Amino acid sequence: MNMYVGIDVGKAMLDVAWYPTKRHERFENNARGHKALLKALSRDAVEHIAIEATGGYERTILDALATAGYPVTRLASHRSRAYAMGMGKIAKNDQLDAHLLARMAATITPQPYVPASRERVDLADLVRCRQQLVSQRDDNRRRLAQATLPAARRALQAMIDAADKQIAAIGAPLDAAARAVDPNSRLQGVPGIGPVTAATLLAYLPELGQLDRKKIAALVGVAPYVDQSGRRDGPRRVRGGRWIVRRTLYMATWAAIRTKGSALRARYQALRARGKLAKVALVACMRSLITAINAMVRDQAQWSH
Repeated sequence: MNMYVGIDVGKAMLDVAWYPTKRHERFENNARGHKALLKALSRDAVEHIAIEATGGYERTILDALATAGYPVTRLASHRSRAYAMGMGKIAKNDQLDAHLLARMAATITPQPYVPASRERVDLADLVRCRQQLVSQRDDNRRRLAQATLPAARRALQAMIDAADKQIAAIGAPLDAAARAVDPNSRLQGVPGIGPVTAATLLAYLPELGQLDRKKIAALVGVAPYVDQSGRRDGPRRVRGGRWIVRRTLYMATWAAIRTKGSALRARYQALRARGKLAKVALVACMRSLITAINAMVRDQAQWSH
């Protein structure tokens, strides 16, 4: 019998369900537990495995399953929850979630997970670390603006200064890690794209140059989706996508728009002249930018827009 497997990932444990049976087992989320799970899976003809993304705790088991040759799809949490609501399932716990994921594995088109290279994993860790440092620094700057007690202001300023030093110190390792992923990257030749944005694209958007323009826009989260029902025809909206890439692309697009003579500046001004809202025009420029970068990487060409 062909089996479909769902894995609900926790920090310490993996809840695993087999569909169409009611079988359920638990394994430790560590090397020993992964070995035991692979042994358990080897007894069946597994057609597809679905795992819900859980803040990175799923990374090692995903790599283990993909390396073992299993077709495994990583699902965003909102997809599995929407599926549960569509099935009329309101109750929620780890075992139920695993069974739900197993049923999803039987019904959705597989999107096989491909393990990232060691170099790309290292780069992603550095990009994420820098992003966290910047976020903490900016939070403390906002707190400093509201603090009045001298002792509190000194403490906050000390944390801001320490974060600034750490952000500066991570620059060289970040550049080296980006070069290890792609020594011939042309990304920094794009207006608005600096070392941090280039590193973010290399780390979190490995599909660059491998997908068509519509798919890459959807992956980033800048593709407009129709909102129509009956006679109602609402404005199209963007949603989903990889937030860390989208946020970085947002800042890069603003930088390009402010660059005199750039094609994006002209496009933005033309859209605004046609009456488009500033945010709508900006997102359209973001979509144009990532589409052009995708084509540049695909063709291994220099930036020419």
